[in-house]
This record gives sequence, structure tokens and C-alpha cells, in this order.
Amino acid sequence: MAVAIVALLFLTLAGALTIPFAFESPSMWYKFGMEKVSLRTGKILGLTAGLLILLQLPLAGRLKFLDRIFSLPGLIRQHRMHAWAIVILALVHPLCVLLPEGKLIVPLEMRYWPEWIGVGLLVVILSQFVVSQWRQSMGIAFHTWMWFHRIAGLLIASLLIVHVLYVSETFTDQGPPRLAVFIAAGIFLMFWLWIRSSWPRVRYKPYVVTRIQSTGADCTCVELTPSQQPPFAYIPGQFAYVSFRSASVSKEPHAFTLSSTPSRPDGLQFTIRASGDWTHTVGDLSIGDRAFIQGPFGRFSHLYTDPDRELIMIAGGIGITPMLSMLRFMADHGDPRPVTLIWRNRSKENVVFADEMADLAAKLTGLRMIPIFTRNAEGGSGPADWIAIRWILCSVIAVAARRSFYAAHHR
Repeated sequence: MAVAIVALLFLTLAGALTIPFAFESPSMWYKFGMEKVSLRTGKILGLTAGLLILLQLPLAGRLKFLDRIFSLPGLIRQHRMHAWAIVILALVHPLCVLLPEGKLIVPLEMRYWPEWIGVGLLVVILSQFVVSQWRQSMGIAFHTWMWFHRIAGLLIASLLIVHVLYVSETFTDQGPPRLAVFIAAGIFLMFWLWIRSSWPRVRYKPYVVTRIQSTGADCTCVELTPSQQPPFAYIPGQFAYVSFRSASVSKEPHAFTLSSTPSRPDGLQFTIRASGDWTHTVGDLSIGDRAFIQGPFGRFSHLYTDPDRELIMIAGGIGITPMLSMLRFMADHGDPRPVTLIWRNRSKENVVFADEMADLAAKLTGLRMIPIFTRNAEGGSGPADWIAIRWILCSVIAVAARRSFYAAHHR
């Protein structure tokens, strides 16, 4: 499926890049040599940037079927990489188009309104890119940035479609290129409507906060029970977006790993460490507060590995939550496979679910836990820092060696 989707995208891009050759605009007829090459290159760069812009929505839209194939974190990385490519292409595109005309700026005339739409499009693209890259330096809160990001994204797509439809005779005339733009716009609109309706849809399946428990230093365990429907299906190690409706916590959604296990289907559990403005308020939730869940997402799970292979888990602090979900699942199913867990914490006070971890170590005969603490009793850094580094390096080498051995004997 992944190969088919990537092949389809490349075929779409290849088809779009043939337009400046197969459907030349009249402006191309009177250009020769490097001027024609520059104009055609500018059109190709513009079409490439346009396709990448329309692709940004499904990449960051939390679509489950794409998450199952590529994983949501991987899609978000592609979304960010595409942003750099879009900015570069959008900056070079007008230069390649204007230079053959002997211009560096668009004339202030009404007949050039499609070009000025393009100028506005470039301004919005650059604004969105700068704000996204340096949001924290600008002191912009996440929820404010997200609101701006979504509005700017929709504005960029709208300006792009208008610009393409009217800037060149290739698209103003009725023909395959114009039809292709309308098809692309229709597909984008369907994606946008589906993605933007995701939270309204989950409101029909609310959850209720049934337990709030402190565990470890600055850590809160929140348990949720569905109001009517059973909890959604998920596998250990996955994460979900949660939005609370509480007088003490803002309703903006945040992503957290499910520390619960599907082998205990009574409800869902999130274990959250206070590390920011929003997470510091989670402990103020009240029993009975409502919550809405979007998910699950992610492909980080032991169920995606060979059941006979040894597992090596490396976690730092609250990063234990996906491993905790997996270990709980393995304990409930009596999984005997060997597991080495290297878990770094600042101190013993930072360990979450210390008693349960001891119980899991007793139930799972193949589990070997290696706790690492990087702060000494006086609160300063100790030699454990070097121990942690050595253990992590050794573990990475061990994993690489096992994978190489496995690959060599299973070709």
C-alpha cells in the first residue's frame, strides 16, 4: 500500500510537470534560448510548490489510514520538510518567470491581478513559515499558533488555486490543465472537510474522568471511562489526542501515549508529567470532567515485531509510558520473551508506578530491568550520567548487532 501511494504521488507530480511542455501558453511562443528555459523552469517550480502545498493537509491531518501505513510522526516530519521545499520553490518561481520579461516586480496594473494574488500567496507562505519555525522565540502560545497555522493554511490553498487558474492562458482556457486544477481543489476540499469535522465527530463518544492519581514527582495519572460506548480499540504503545472539558484545564487537544493496556478494557489511562503551562494544570482536573479522544495513532509497539525476538527498551523518565503499556499487555498474556528495559530517571522520586514495575518484573520471567539515576542524593550530577551514556551506547550496538545477525540468517 505504501509503495502504491508513493507511486501515485510521483505519477501525479510527473503529470503536472508535463503541462508546461504539452500545453504551452502563448507567452512561451515568443521566448527562445535561456529565456524560454527560465520561463519553463519557473512554471515547473510553481507547479511543484503548488502540489506540495495541497499535500500538506493530508500529511498533518491525523488521518488514521495514513498513520497505519507511514506512522503519524513520520508524516509530521515530512510535513516540516515539505515546508522548507515550498518556501524555496515559492521564492525561486517568480524570479524565473519575471526575469525573461525583463522585470523584477509586478506592475501596479489591474490586468496583473492574478500575479498580485501570487505576491499575496508568497507573503502568507513566508509569514506562516517564519512563525512556525520561530514560534517559541516570538513568545507565541501553542494554541494561538495552531489557530493561525490552520487559517493561514486554508488561505494559502485558496490563493494558490485562484492564482493558478488565472495567471496563465494554459489554465484559463477550458482543457485538461484547468480540469486538473478543479479536481485537485475538490480533493483538497474533501480532505479539509473530513479533517476539520474530526473533533465534532468524537464529541458523540465522550469520556469521563474517573480517577486522578499522583505518581512519581510532578506526574499525574488520569483514568477515563467512556460514557456509553466501549473504549476504542488500540494496541499497546500507541498514543492519542485528548481534549478535556474542565473549569481548570483548557480544552486544547494534546497528544499523549496511552499507558493503559487493551488487555484491561475498562477504560483508558494517560500518565502525564508537568513540563509546561498546560501539563501543570492536569492535576487540577476533577472527577466527572468530560474528555474527548482522537486516535489511536502510532506504530511503536512490540506487536509489530517478531514474537520470538528479544526486546530492548530504552526509556527516559515519563517516556516509559509506551513501554509500560506493552509490559502490562505482555504480563496479562504471559509473554515469556526476553526483555531488557533500560530506564533512566533523575532520582528514585521521579519513578512512576514503582510498585507496579516491581510486580511486572516478578510476573515477566524474561524481563531484566536496568534502572539508571542521573542525580545523586544531594541533587547534583553524579557518575551515573556516564553510566547512562555507556548503557545506551551498548544497547544501541546490541540492537544493531542482533538485527544484522537476524537479517543475515533470514534472507
